[in-house]
Order: sequence, then C-alpha cells, then structure tokens
Amino acid sequence: MDIGLRSDFLFWAMGRLARATMIRAILGTPPALEQGVSPAEQVRLQMMLDHIQPISQRRVGLLNEAVVVPSLQRYALERINVPTLTISFADDLYGTYDGARYTAEQIRGARFLGYPTGGHMGVGHQQDAFNEITRFLK
Repeated sequence: MDIGLRSDFLFWAMGRLARATMIRAILGTPPALEQGVSPAEQVRLQMMLDHIQPISQRRVGLLNEAVVVPSLQRYALERINVPTLTISFADDLYGTYDGARYTAEQIRGARFLGYPTGGHMGVGHQQDAFNEITRFLK
C-alpha cells in the first residue's frame, strides 16, 4: 500500500487502467453499481478518484488512519443530546452500515437512513440523501 501512495503517477495510471479496482479499493464501492446509473453519476465517481490526487501528499494521513481506526475506543454515544442523522449503504465496502445503524440506536432520538445499495459513495442515491440531509437541517 505504501508504495502506491508514494507515486502520484502510479495512482493516476491505476485510476485509468484499473478503474474498477480503484472504485472498489479506494472509493469503497462495488464497481458493478456504476452500470445503469446516469452519466453524471459516472462522472462523479471519476471526479472522486481524480480529486484524491496528489495521493503522495495524503500518504502519511492515510497510513495513520489505517492504524488508528481499528483501535478506536467506543464513544459514549448515549451522552449525545443533539439531533443526529446517520446515513449509510449496506454494500459500503468500508463497512460503515452497521456502525451507522448502531450509532443511531445509541443516540436518543437519532435517525438512521439505510439504503441496500450505493457503496461508500452512495451511487444512485446522492440526490435522495442530500434531500434527507436538507430536511434534517431545517
């Protein structure tokens, strides 16, 4: 992993030559979701891959995250007293769905919005999720 994070060119080339692999590994989204969505949604996925650049400048943070995230302690979620909305997608390859649902269950009055598909990027559900966020913030 570290070698790939050192080379902006290698990362760029992988985004062009092994796009499905990058969508899966970097965007945490099953590549098959890209089939059947609008061209605008396909462009959004490519833009996400493109905007990660330059990856070399994110290297230290990404490596740190890989070490820290698995060892995070449980937060006292039940002590949170603010309106809360959690959103996730069951096929998110980063595995956020169960955590988002659990978080909403632990915070009094929180709401969980779960979708069966969409991957980490919410493919095909971006507008609906934004509409829910807008309603929540009003």
